[in-house]
Amino acid sequence: MRKTILFICVVLFVVRTSWGQNEPIDSLRADFDKLYGLDVLLTNGKKYFPESNPVIGNPFWRSKDPFGADLTVSGKTFKGQRIKYNLNKQEFLLLYTNYNGQNGQIILNNSAIDSVNTGMYKFIPNVFPEIKQQFVQLVHQGHISCYIGWYKELKFNSLGPYAGFEYSKDFQMYYLVYNRAVYHFTNKTSFLRIFNLKERASIRKFISSNQFRFRKMDENSLRKLITYCDETLI
Repeated sequence: MRKTILFICVVLFVVRTSWGQNEPIDSLRADFDKLYGLDVLLTNGKKYFPESNPVIGNPFWRSKDPFGADLTVSGKTFKGQRIKYNLNKQEFLLLYTNYNGQNGQIILNNSAIDSVNTGMYKFIPNVFPEIKQQFVQLVHQGHISCYIGWYKELKFNSLGPYAGFEYSKDFQMYYLVYNRAVYHFTNKTSFLRIFNLKERASIRKFISSNQFRFRKMDENSLRKLITYCDETLI
């Protein structure tokens, strides 16, 4: 009997303690949301400070201006966010406005990002050690998958009146994942070399009939080509 009473007392103490701990945690989260005007899950990162040293150009994807995207973090999607993609450091910045109307920027926690989807472009974490970039643009995913790795380089220019550090243009690396192997391709020849002789014939014919030019191929044409390969070579 005494053991039963003791057990009940312990259970009641644990429940009461747990409830007492959750209440201030929920209160702190509400205060955080009020302060930043955003969900604490979304603002899981560190404050961004712009570079103080003079550098020509910028490290961001496409432009220094933010772009609209649906951001998925730890399984939860936040629609219509303002994002910047730092190609040189391979990190995403979130632009936000707090409840005072003040603007700020946060470097998002890379390990928590599931995807960044602009509608036309979708970036996901890279899981292949053969690819250097931490994030890749998803072109097609299936039996055959295709990804684009974007990056910028920071170089020192010692010539001319504008000597100093400068960022390069946006570079792209194209990757195909086929039969669990990762291949890097740059043109028609290196692309066809991924496949065996029998497979190449139909792919070469498809490329020719659609007048694809690898140097000028956009993402939609590339997706069309990879989709054809995926459906044909299964």
